[in-house]
Amino acid sequence: MNEDLLTILICFYLATTTTTPFNSCNNLRWNQTGQIVAGTISGSNANQLKNPSCLYIDNNNTLYICDYDNNRVQRWFQGGATGVTVAGRNTRLVEWAQNATNGTLLISDNSLNNDYDILLVPNSSNQIYISNQGGHAIYLWTFGASSPSMTLQTVNDSQNTLNNPTGIVLDPYGNLYVADRFNHRVVMYCVNSTVGIVVAEDNNSVPSLQEPVALAFDSDLNLYVLTRDNGQVVKLPRI
Repeated sequence: MNEDLLTILICFYLATTTTTPFNSCNNLRWNQTGQIVAGTISGSNANQLKNPSCLYIDNNNTLYICDYDNNRVQRWFQGGATGVTVAGRNTRLVEWAQNATNGTLLISDNSLNNDYDILLVPNSSNQIYISNQGGHAIYLWTFGASSPSMTLQTVNDSQNTLNNPTGIVLDPYGNLYVADRFNHRVVMYCVNSTVGIVVAEDNNSVPSLQEPVALAFDSDLNLYVLTRDNGQVVKLPRI
């Protein structure tokens, strides 16, 4: 092949494959009509939850739900009609090194006022986010510190502060999401921002987002919201 022609083809390929960086804060949106994927009515049966308080999702899209008033952790496989109890409830955060016989207590019930959820900061061994219901705020806390290094409380909305924040989760881009329980909404704090954006809220439709208490993402960035009022998990598909 002629060298000049080859150079032209390479330059054309590079020019046509250049992409603009993805702006996650401006482009992530979710369908406001969700679907129930776990829970029916409030109760203690295998297909029910009672005052659930936290939600996690693994790489297989299996849900792990803190079923607070039933004193259990329920594992809910994708598409499943019932949950499986995998653990009882505890009220401490303990770090266990591999093969260790003793753990290190990092957070206990009396560390702050009405702590609800915690989230390890990616790429950090000594920082966590804490949702603090009593203070109506999210704190960025360093282990051993006497006060938070950052407080998240303000929201860019008519209801301009958090009200009893509960579950928290990070997306792959580092944005923090908060279940703003008594404002019945989900708030996103973009990376390096201390002002939240409402990304989902209850609009008196079915399914309801009344009293969201925990959040999770699956591998496709669909957003899962655990509601305490109805004892259900609502899926908000990404759009």
